[in-house]
Amino acid sequence: MIKIWSPRWHDRKALIAKYKVKDNNEIIFTKAKSLEGRVFKISGEEIRRYPLESNGKIPCYAVPMEKL
Repeated sequence: MIKIWSPRWHDRKALIAKYKVKDNNEIIFTKAKSLEGRVFKISGEEIRRYPLESNGKIPCYAVPMEKL
């Protein structure tokens, strides 16, 4: 399970750390009240289709929220 504080709301993307991506992924947002209790499932193959960006420290895939 991948825990993310919250999506990047201004462009509606989830930054998923490259090193955490596996074949099958479950993602939860821990600090986003509107997404509390929801589990998003996405394959590693799908995540790797999106561009790598930095969150300021590590490389992350920028996955649009509508793809989760």
